[in-house]
Amino acid sequence: MRFALLLRILGLALKFASKYNNAFKRYIGTVNVKIAIKTKNNKGRTFIFNKGVVSSTRRLAHYDAALVFSDAKTAFNVLKDGTQEASFYAAAAGNLHVEGMAFFIQWFNDAVTIALNKNKK
Repeated sequence: MRFALLLRILGLALKFASKYNNAFKRYIGTVNVKIAIKTKNNKGRTFIFNKGVVSSTRRLAHYDAALVFSDAKTAFNVLKDGTQEASFYAAAAGNLHVEGMAFFIQWFNDAVTIALNKNKK
């Protein structure tokens, strides 16, 4: 439940940023990609970037890359932490892996950083 809510809030934050954050608008402006964040039992969300328009859906059928967590609790904790270190430890423990091209996952991580202004000083 917390995992699903976190993903829904992330989707809303990305959609908001696509309208009001100029740096984010420039970053996603020409990209057409679908990124899923899910558990191994297919619970999660797909984030769709379509040339500056952001949307998300619970359908997990078609995506370019996915972050796949072993369970919702692990996913929630790693995403809530929001650091590369948390992702690294989850992957090292076998609780996280990537499906598809890792390049898209890195692009998505950078997009989230820009959208949430995590680089503020």
